[in-house]
Amino acid sequence: MFQQKLQQNSISMKSNFDTNFINGEKQNIIYSKIYSSNAIALHPFKKIFLNSILLYTGIKSYRQWRKYKKSMTINSNSTIYWNFNKTKIDDNGLKLQYLLNEENNDVMSFLDIIQTIEEIKNDDRITGFVADLSSINELAINSDLGFAQIQEIKYALDELREIKMKKINNFKMLAFTDTFDTQAHYFLASSFDKISMEPSGVVPLTGFGTVQPFFKLILEKFGIQTQSHVRNEYKNAVSHITSTGFNGSQRKNLIQVYSNLTHQLAEGIAKGRSNSLDKIKIFKNSNVMFSLLNSSNIIDNNTEKVIELINQGPYSATEAIEFGLIDNLDYRRRIITELKKENLDNTISFAKYHNARTNEIQTKKKRVLKLAKTQQIPNHVNISLVNIKGNIERKYVDETIKSLMKACYDKNTEAIVLRVDSNGGDAGASDTIWEAIDFVKKESKKPIVASLGNIAASGAYYIVSGCDKILASPGTVTGSIGVASVKPVISKQQLKKLGITLDEIHITEGTKYFSVFNEFSGSQLEKFIKHVNDAYELFKKRVMDGRKMDIRKIDEVAGGQIWTGFHATSNGLVDKIGGIQRAFQEAAHLALNRRKSEPYTKKEINLIEKYQFLKNSEEPSINIVDYEKPNSFFDLFNNKSLEKEIFAMDEIKENSIESSKSHSSSSSSSKAHRNMNQPLAIHPQAHKSKLSKDDTLFLIQHLMDYYINSSNKTFV
Repeated sequence: MFQQKLQQNSISMKSNFDTNFINGEKQNIIYSKIYSSNAIALHPFKKIFLNSILLYTGIKSYRQWRKYKKSMTINSNSTIYWNFNKTKIDDNGLKLQYLLNEENNDVMSFLDIIQTIEEIKNDDRITGFVADLSSINELAINSDLGFAQIQEIKYALDELREIKMKKINNFKMLAFTDTFDTQAHYFLASSFDKISMEPSGVVPLTGFGTVQPFFKLILEKFGIQTQSHVRNEYKNAVSHITSTGFNGSQRKNLIQVYSNLTHQLAEGIAKGRSNSLDKIKIFKNSNVMFSLLNSSNIIDNNTEKVIELINQGPYSATEAIEFGLIDNLDYRRRIITELKKENLDNTISFAKYHNARTNEIQTKKKRVLKLAKTQQIPNHVNISLVNIKGNIERKYVDETIKSLMKACYDKNTEAIVLRVDSNGGDAGASDTIWEAIDFVKKESKKPIVASLGNIAASGAYYIVSGCDKILASPGTVTGSIGVASVKPVISKQQLKKLGITLDEIHITEGTKYFSVFNEFSGSQLEKFIKHVNDAYELFKKRVMDGRKMDIRKIDEVAGGQIWTGFHATSNGLVDKIGGIQRAFQEAAHLALNRRKSEPYTKKEINLIEKYQFLKNSEEPSINIVDYEKPNSFFDLFNNKSLEKEIFAMDEIKENSIESSKSHSSSSSSSKAHRNMNQPLAIHPQAHKSKLSKDDTLFLIQHLMDYYINSSNKTFV
């Protein structure tokens, strides 16, 4: 039958071909008719093939959906597994190198970490928490987290542990590692019930201190002198090139700060390890490992015990067991194997829990969040987050102002949180940002809360001094209300020895002011000193007005003194102790206070009744604003620059008013504390023997580049 039908179609095609050819039509009709004829025969096979593809695609999609659904499901009696050193904690957002990494490191912002711990604390489905602090991966990603950041995470874990213990009798928290990279990692581990370490591991418990090189003598060796003026004696912004060591006031101030940080370290460990420390005996002012003193010298207070242990650190694994710093010795492989046997199905990674819990919250509040953009809902506040990180320089000011203006004119947000992690920088740039913050306060009437990270000193404190509230962690380094300016003077005689001669033409005396080849003298020196004094008085005025402090009190805390967040709450520079989560709560509280006089509409009342969880909720909805900024500044021997787009203020305002979109936060991370142990780009024997001509010319070139670009800058 099939063959007969095919033959009939072929005869029909031939007849049509003859007719069409006679009429002069194109021969491609032949091929189209042949194709049509064969299509009838192949149709059943095509149908089977297409159905197979659809079935395969459907099954694969279903499996992917089931996998996604499973990853978004949090089971009862679940245990959190957090591989700390494989979690990229970064406020810059997802980076390509991490997305492409075959190990698939989890990438989370610092805010994500804190908020996830907060969610775990209140989630009754979570009955255990395990942290893997091992550094066996090639790079311990979080080794650069500052003490204040670790402290913020630890205090969140302490609170989680306390609340979970009350709710769940058998709630367990376990931390394990091969070894502790830093004492900050051990500080974090002390929040857990049990700590396990491999037999070859070390607990590097040593306390805080600093080693800083000073370059005055080597600069003089190259014929470079410095003229500087500093307000006041505690300010050490330029002392590394103007002095050979800390002066008496600076040393006293640094000892106070590092002593307080060490005490905070000991206090945090003592709280977490109280059960173990209660059982051991430690003696005062002795070698704790080989003490033969009598019982009258036994230390009873656990914090004092830890301080004495810090004096004798670091500790091997067996020593750490002996003094109650860890609970047992075991290998990471064994622990992971046991965990898989016990609770494999109900184990969820920290990052997956964050994603799943975020999905749950967003699903529940989707309609409410949508309405919140256009209506005021009780106890629900949209908050803009502006990150300010790294050193403050003029060429990056526009990026900061752009972010502030977005937050100012965004009609959907009612408060702003500034997250600041910076050790200061240019005085003029700091004042420019301060003015922008002051403008936002007056223009938008939105409360602005500053959250201080690892460090927010000098120019960084300058810019936040006018905020409505300032919060800091106990270990935050802040203050440094002072000003310093330095002018290098390069010796013409030294250049002449290198075969470099100079000739100068100065129409006025003023043209010598910025020259690195002429010293200040007479009226120029007086003007130089006056400029520094004026900048210092302006700095104090900003703080005095913003913090509502009298001049006498300002003088007591200024002069360049640095303070821990703990001390800053006592002297008035900081309002409250708290991390970024507390800052959001404070901002939400201030924003809600502005609403008290505004009556709710009938529609809003109905909304409250429908969504009961809004009645007592204080959790703000965070609207994040961009802030991009590189981390280079004050690098003596590396002059790098990065061009940035300059944004017009009118365009910012126009675009911000029209836009109601959420903005993502992005900021180039930078270390708040300079690593003073990094080798300099100098010949290794520069301080001992005569440099070669090439080495000397190389160094002089870099020094001249730096000094010409930074000459007469005023630093805060």
